[in-house]
Amino acid sequence: MMHSEKTAFSSGTMVYTLYFLLLVGVLSLLSYSPADKQIHYERYDDVDGDKQSESWLTSTQSSLQQVVAWSWRSWTGHRHPVFERPKRYGYFLHITDLHIDEEYIPGTTVDSDCHRFPSGNDKGPLAGLLGTPGEKCDAPIELAEKTLDYIAREWRHKIDFVVWTGDNSRHDWDKKYRPRKRKNIYHLNERVMSMMQKAFWPTARDPRHIPVVPTLGNNDVYPHNTMGDAHVDGELMDFYARLWQTWIPTDQRTTFRRGGYFAVNVGPRLRVLSLNTMYFYHKNDAVKDCDAPGTPAYQQMEWFEHELLKARSAHVRVYVMGHVPPSPKHYRRSCLQEYVRIASQFPDVLKGHFYGHLNMDHFLLLDAREEQNDLHSNSYVNDTMATLEDSDPEEEDDVHVTRNVGKYVNWLRDMYESVDPIDHKHATFQRMPVVAVQVAPSVLPVYYPAIRIYRYEIHDDDDRAQCRHSGKKPHGTLMEYDQYFANTTQFELDLDRDLDEAHLNYQFEYNSKEEYELEDLTVASYFEFAKRLIGNGFEGNQLWLKYCRNMFVQALNNDFA
Repeated sequence: MMHSEKTAFSSGTMVYTLYFLLLVGVLSLLSYSPADKQIHYERYDDVDGDKQSESWLTSTQSSLQQVVAWSWRSWTGHRHPVFERPKRYGYFLHITDLHIDEEYIPGTTVDSDCHRFPSGNDKGPLAGLLGTPGEKCDAPIELAEKTLDYIAREWRHKIDFVVWTGDNSRHDWDKKYRPRKRKNIYHLNERVMSMMQKAFWPTARDPRHIPVVPTLGNNDVYPHNTMGDAHVDGELMDFYARLWQTWIPTDQRTTFRRGGYFAVNVGPRLRVLSLNTMYFYHKNDAVKDCDAPGTPAYQQMEWFEHELLKARSAHVRVYVMGHVPPSPKHYRRSCLQEYVRIASQFPDVLKGHFYGHLNMDHFLLLDAREEQNDLHSNSYVNDTMATLEDSDPEEEDDVHVTRNVGKYVNWLRDMYESVDPIDHKHATFQRMPVVAVQVAPSVLPVYYPAIRIYRYEIHDDDDRAQCRHSGKKPHGTLMEYDQYFANTTQFELDLDRDLDEAHLNYQFEYNSKEEYELEDLTVASYFEFAKRLIGNGFEGNQLWLKYCRNMFVQALNNDFA
């Protein structure tokens, strides 16, 4: 019996050895590369960050070379020295708020939420082919399909992972004629999941497994804005656990089924935490505050802090993401206080905060020095909460093209003004008093559909003192982003073929470094940018107008001329 087992083991070893020798032979044959066929992976190739080419990543690798490189990595656990030289920077996509609506019909009235054709007396605006910017309508299926088709064509082979911050289902605006039910929400999420798999699934040309990190939006639950714990909404969490099982690690599925949040590694020493912001959202009455032990919100904050402690111990860098951004307008007081307290204690670990929900392109600055004090004595927070309590509960944080825009812009400016200077002498490696939060614009054409591509520092050996190069920033540092948008109005005017046959191409809008002179996307850079934005001189006013035009994805340029 033992003799037969040894024979089988020897045979298996021989097969793997022959495979390895064959692989080495193929690599030797393929290793020659003419001078004009060098592989150019990055837009920024040298240490100084000078632009080398128009495209961030271009490759002349053949399909066979890519398969060989992938096989080598799978076998050895390392990059192949010929076909996969170490990258200087990494790139990832942030996509949010697709809000697809199967009931959307081009040519219907905006007043009917783009669901019903006009009658004899209707003279208002009509639904467009790929959405209706500036109006209260969700997005047609075709917009999501063409957006993800564009990403698959132009960006899939260039990015390392995807941050996908929720709200895939339509709003429940048409309650009288087409009320949204739980099964509708599930079905729409299944459709978007199918599109995401098609866009990012391994292919012969690019056999990589690209991590896609999802999160729950306030319109991905039923009723909207409402989500209880696992005893109340266990069915919902089981549904999403099954739907996203490809992208939720096996060891995280129990955590997700318990609370709707999880952690996933997206690269060497780089991890993403996907939070369930429904437990922090002030509109969700199904759970209690973050300072009540044993509640889902309290347990998630405990998990958040524990994950950051583990990451620090393992020298891992972390990005955190969710749907509803942390701010006095959206989080319960205790949840905002805990979020800022925790985040401010891990600047060496936590390198970025990514959220959606608001459809606008902007950032938030949260001051931990204020949150340390009793929130009831914080005049800025109290003023914000008083404004919310006096407003219409259906409109308090749903900013649309004409409704609440001025109020929100003024509130944002007040936030930037309220943050005190950062004393870098007292800011330590493990303590930064200000937290910078990125809020990305949506694919839903509240303004114009938009997506964002980030560039980050790859320095995955900076945990060793001898490898801390002076020319590099810490691993995971966000360097810049490129913002893209699709002018769907112009697309429809220029359309000269059947919609099914036409490609939608997003166009470059701006680069954060070139547009705003941001050296990088660290807290210090955002603080300095915020103070330039609120400057009273001509330059400050012009910068603020530019920022507002970008905030609304060029859809309100006449209002900020």
